Amino acid sequence: MAVASSKTIVTIAGAAAITAFPPATYGKVVPYSQRQLLLHDPRQPYRLHTDREIPELRFGDLLVEVHGIGLNPIDWKSADFGLVLPSPPCLNGREFIGKVIASEVDQRCKLQPGEWVLAVSTDYRDFRKSAFQEYAIVCCYNAIRIPKHVDPFKVAPMGVAFVAAGLSLGVCLGVTFTKGPKKREFNLLENARWYPEDVPDDIAEEVFDALAPCYQAQPGEWLLVYGASTVTAQIVIQLAKIGGLKVAGVADLGKHRQLLQSLGTDILIDRSDLDQAKRDIKRLIPGSLRFAIDTVGPETAAWCQQVLAERTSSRYCSPGKETPTNPPPVDPTTRGGGSKLSHLVAMTGCLEKLNLNV
Repeated sequence: MAVASSKTIVTIAGAAAITAFPPATYGKVVPYSQRQLLLHDPRQPYRLHTDREIPELRFGDLLVEVHGIGLNPIDWKSADFGLVLPSPPCLNGREFIGKVIASEVDQRCKLQPGEWVLAVSTDYRDFRKSAFQEYAIVCCYNAIRIPKHVDPFKVAPMGVAFVAAGLSLGVCLGVTFTKGPKKREFNLLENARWYPEDVPDDIAEEVFDALAPCYQAQPGEWLLVYGASTVTAQIVIQLAKIGGLKVAGVADLGKHRQLLQSLGTDILIDRSDLDQAKRDIKRLIPGSLRFAIDTVGPETAAWCQQVLAERTSSRYCSPGKETPTNPPPVDPTTRGGGSKLSHLVAMTGCLEKLNLNV
């Protein structure tokens, strides 16, 4: 990922000055219009437009003056290959940092005008929330306050990675976190199942059928992370540790050993020799290994799948004893089930061959 400054784009474009509203309630002058970077068709360059409308606030929204943008692979893949593009012209960009200048929220939203926030857009069809513009909308629950001692521009590329890490652990693996000063239990998978009408059809099977409660990752269990030095994996490691998991990270240790140690990775595995890596995992994790997350590609995801599949026999207990490693029989036709003991999250590509044990 990279960071792009919206101010740099404006300087290069050399566009005309924008007429402004009178000062807003918060002392910020909000313009009548703004600049946007639009994609009109796949395989065409982005085009800078002036005199575009400022996004309209709805209840629960914050209006943010964009100062920096986190760039993701989808930003060029959508342009080059036409991936996940609604009707053109399209406004892209999934994450940005900036200052809150207006809001339409209730008292539960603690973010104040003038504060720096990291904004994550989880709805690419709503162009109000896209990053490639000077003023963008973010839902209050998708805005993260940036502490005053943190450089906002170092935070800009973290939003999408944080969402990916949180969903991978919380929904795909069922990790339970705690929330608030009283450390009350926060079960993201259970929360997702409370609102079936809000779950898109293309992920319904993953939410409702992939993981029964007794299969969910439990504190003390191991998680294998391939590509442990990537931004998403770094967040996965830290969240997994908060959730009580033990983490084995696979990466280029010649470059990233110190980084991964600083994140709290329990076991470091060098990726230079994957056959040796398998032997190291077997030696260092003699018990159960049910979970893996791959952040690199189909080939490495297939390797993770093989590692999990080879550990199948170590996960069974005596019949009738229901534990996370020996779940009860599940009717696969019933929602809320989940019949697979091991679980692999492949973030960057589908596997050609699937193993029935994973």
